[in-house]
Amino acid sequence: MDEKKINSHLLCISNPQHALSTSFAEKNITQFQYALECGADPNVHEGTSGLSVFEYVCQTPGSSLFMKECLNNGALIDSRNVTGKHPLHFAISSFDPENLRTLLDHDKFNVDVTYQDQTALHILLDRIDDLNWKKIFSCVKLLLQAGANINIPNEDNRSALGVFAKNSKNWTQKNEYWRKDVLEYCLNNTEVDVDSFRKGELRKKINDFFPDTIIPHRIMKNNLSTLLALIKSQNETKFNSAYEQYSGIQKDEAGWQHEWKELLKNSVQSGRLNFVKKVLEYDQIFKNYEDLSELLSTCCSFGFYDILSFLLSKIENIESNIKQINKAPLLCLAIKEINTLKEKSKCPFFKCLEILLSDGRIDIDKTDDKGCSALHYAVKYKVDAAVDILLQYKAYIGSQNMFSELPICEMSTELLEKYLDSCITANDKRPGDDDYEITIDFSCLVPPMYKKNYSSTNEQVTSKCPDEMLPIVYMANSTDMKHLLKHPVISSFVLIKWLKLSLYFYINLLICTIFFISFTWYVVGCYGQEDVNIWLKNIVHSISFIGVTYMALREVGQMILHTKTYFTSVENWMEIMLILCSYTVLSREFSNEIRLFISAFVILLSAVEFTLLVGTLPVLSISTHMVMLKTVSKSFLKSLVLYSIILVSFAFCFYTLFNVDNIKLRNDDDNPTNPEEEFNTFGNIRTALLKTAVMLTGEFEAANINFRANSVSYVIFVLFLFFGAIVIFNLMNGLAVSDTTAIKAEAELIGLSQKVDVIAKYEQALSTSKSDGAIIRGIFSIFPSTFLKLFPKYIPQFFITVMPNQSNAILIPQKQRCVDGDTTVDVESHIELLPVGSKFYDKVKITVGCCVLPAFSRMDTKIMKYAREILHSRNKRSHVVSQVEPLEDRLSRMESNIEKILQCLQELK
Repeated sequence: MDEKKINSHLLCISNPQHALSTSFAEKNITQFQYALECGADPNVHEGTSGLSVFEYVCQTPGSSLFMKECLNNGALIDSRNVTGKHPLHFAISSFDPENLRTLLDHDKFNVDVTYQDQTALHILLDRIDDLNWKKIFSCVKLLLQAGANINIPNEDNRSALGVFAKNSKNWTQKNEYWRKDVLEYCLNNTEVDVDSFRKGELRKKINDFFPDTIIPHRIMKNNLSTLLALIKSQNETKFNSAYEQYSGIQKDEAGWQHEWKELLKNSVQSGRLNFVKKVLEYDQIFKNYEDLSELLSTCCSFGFYDILSFLLSKIENIESNIKQINKAPLLCLAIKEINTLKEKSKCPFFKCLEILLSDGRIDIDKTDDKGCSALHYAVKYKVDAAVDILLQYKAYIGSQNMFSELPICEMSTELLEKYLDSCITANDKRPGDDDYEITIDFSCLVPPMYKKNYSSTNEQVTSKCPDEMLPIVYMANSTDMKHLLKHPVISSFVLIKWLKLSLYFYINLLICTIFFISFTWYVVGCYGQEDVNIWLKNIVHSISFIGVTYMALREVGQMILHTKTYFTSVENWMEIMLILCSYTVLSREFSNEIRLFISAFVILLSAVEFTLLVGTLPVLSISTHMVMLKTVSKSFLKSLVLYSIILVSFAFCFYTLFNVDNIKLRNDDDNPTNPEEEFNTFGNIRTALLKTAVMLTGEFEAANINFRANSVSYVIFVLFLFFGAIVIFNLMNGLAVSDTTAIKAEAELIGLSQKVDVIAKYEQALSTSKSDGAIIRGIFSIFPSTFLKLFPKYIPQFFITVMPNQSNAILIPQKQRCVDGDTTVDVESHIELLPVGSKFYDKVKITVGCCVLPAFSRMDTKIMKYAREILHSRNKRSHVVSQVEPLEDRLSRMESNIEKILQCLQELK
């Protein structure tokens, strides 16, 4: 026995938490006390059940001594666990009066705390039966003596005594006359309200089954329980009079605020506007109300649009209240409940959506815990009316959820195109006037953090530089939405970004072009040659060295900014190889054989790299031909992967059939093999493979092939002629022709896609959240991370104005100000500030700040032509619609006429 005590003490010292659980399981109070002294915490949740030792103790009968020890050692008496249970609920589940008494005697707490909308009295009187009634009755007495309110209603609008009498029909059948004792004790020792709940159901049941029981006559005070009961019974008349009396009672401020909040919460949950108006009668405006978001969420989840409108009208327009409004994704809650089979005019959730959007304080791009915005859910649930109204209120189409999905991924292309058309408007001037203006709105492309009412609390998201090109890149890669790149809203947005980038892009292209020309000149005309002008050689060498150093610094900058993704690009590896080989060539001249190999490799590598660089030019013909080259090359390589099985088999056949004489010649030292003859006669496997590949292109040289060596060779050659030269070769040519035709048909889209890829590449290279290190700070001092961003500084009003009759000049509206004097040019942003007077919007003219490229300061003619067509077709449709009566009006008039006819017929009868 002593040894067991020693082991227990050692366990308490080594692992007091485990010792606490073990000693309680063994009902060893001494070891339990010692484990607590050693530092065990009774509040720690253990095991798969998620219960703490204290909660286990509370729900175990006969554990009052253990409860005292836990309470004396820091057990939390007024906190809930993850399931929402309070220690009181664990204590009453034991049906042990001593456990409950220990908890009640230790400290004061709210004995009316609820679990699943039921108080402890509700739970006890609902579980009472013939076997446990004595224990439960003792627990009920303890709770009532501690001040428990027996009149608090549950979700069914029943008090605790009402729950007790709910199944009273079985009392007399089971001879459960002990229930009368419980009933009479509650009636005589508490102020039981028998009339307010469920239209006096409790009084009726008592009179039916215990008619001799005297119900004390008491004048019930209008307290919180009475008001809650009246709300749940939807009795507005009684509630109004009761609330008037209740509000006149003197109460402490803290208690009044708690009860008022509970009343307001239940009033909103009831869905009756009159209750809410009555509760808010003396509190006209919400100010710093922390539960406001919960009330608004309830309205959106249940479609209480009238209450929602009333609450929003009572909210003071201050920053703290706006944050409370946008604390929950209200728009998401409403859209998820919209029934697409109902008309939007009759759908309460759609009315909630309209009320929220028209309020003006809602964060329209607010996301839920999945990262989904309201537009995500509108598209997901195919609520086209919601998609349309969200787009009209400038919802962002590029927000990503946790699955990296955009709202436009499943959006109807026609719906999106219709909205983009509405983003193009004109002033009231005639199309031929000089001051005729076309406005292009980019609001759907503005990231949420630049909009008013932005409510994100995620610091990482807020500090991260948004990707403005994200939705446009998705359109460029989508077969269904790719044609939208030609839309004036998208193409003009891309054009303005290109105007910001173009100068630096062409500078980079110019430097690289000079490097490739000088380096190729050096390798071909100067490298390893002695009869070259030393002065010219040094100049070309210096230019090449400066050029390769520039490329090296550029790659180091990209590598630092994007360490994880840099090495996944094949093009980056090619540039690294080119830089290393170029430094090798420029630093040392090797011997003849090595020099020839390095020279050939470097020339080929630089040519490929220069071709890829020129291919990034967003000029229509160049980009189209580059895409043709890449697409046809991929098609050929994919085809060869499959067809190479046949070609290699033919090569092995030719090697086997025509190599007999070559073997004899190689064995004869006096007759060395001629290389040309060895190639034509498939002298070895490597030569056979190369010769077969050449024959595939049509170069057979059949006269040099020795068909007499084997009679089967005729059959094999004819088969190769058919399958290789005719079928496979022409099939691959056909694939190339079809690819080329398709690419030419989409030449304009390809040019736009190429421009989008270039802008996205440069924008991603500059977008980073890192700021440490001198190199990174140096890069960002030259090219800030917001260099290519249009919002919010470059286009602060989120739209531009184009003057079609003034060389398509692009004007960017700015905040109102007065400017006098000559025009000035902001070199950093490439904006020409015009001297304007006092206008609602001052306007600045965009320019690249370079006299060499004046055309790049204007909107593209094709874009403006498309915009004019959209405006003309819209005006034409509106004129036709104005002349035709709307179908809804016609149906409404027909319905009213039919009703009049039916009424006349009834009168005649």
